[in-house]
Amino acid sequence: MQNFAQKIKLELSGVNQVLERLDMEREKMLQLTREMSRRCREAMFALHREDFVHAEDELAKAREILEEINKLKTESPQIYYSGAVSSAQTEYVEASLLYSILRRREPPGLGELNVDPQAYLAGVGDFIGELRRYILNLLRRGDLKEAWNAFAIMEELYVELSKFSFPEALTPGLRHKVDVARALLENTRNDIMFFERSQELIEKIEKAGKWAGKE
Repeated sequence: MQNFAQKIKLELSGVNQVLERLDMEREKMLQLTREMSRRCREAMFALHREDFVHAEDELAKAREILEEINKLKTESPQIYYSGAVSSAQTEYVEASLLYSILRRREPPGLGELNVDPQAYLAGVGDFIGELRRYILNLLRRGDLKEAWNAFAIMEELYVELSKFSFPEALTPGLRHKVDVARALLENTRNDIMFFERSQELIEKIEKAGKWAGKE
């Protein structure tokens, strides 16, 4: 029994080495996810400014970081499967979808983006919010037709996300995103209809003014 404590001591030393390595990888992963999220947000800001060159550059850098993060999936799954990784992937999906619609390209799929299914779902949910922002920009330009087209996409995505009925553990945060999307959808519909009615009123006033001028 005299070697009992010594044996545990040796095991604890090994555990300490493993945890030190994991802690270093965790710090590295947190730095990567923060940088990836920053790149994605910068890309979305650039997209709304229609600075597509800058947006493409930021998305490309985000993609490089994603590839580095994804190595942890097999090397250190304890570190990979954390909220920080999922959050960064979600922002990457959101930014990529926004880029696609503004550039009028096919939306990238799950395999193309190389993210986890839950992150793709969450990214689509957040993309609905970016669609609202896009629609408001269209209304400011007076592009009512394109605003309704974008709203149709927004509505269809909401309907599709609403069909998912898995437990929260499998689709964390999705139910909340669907609830938020429903409110965004209603507000956006009201904004478009208000703009549409305003345009009709302006046209009637202008038409009435022309008739009055003729008299």
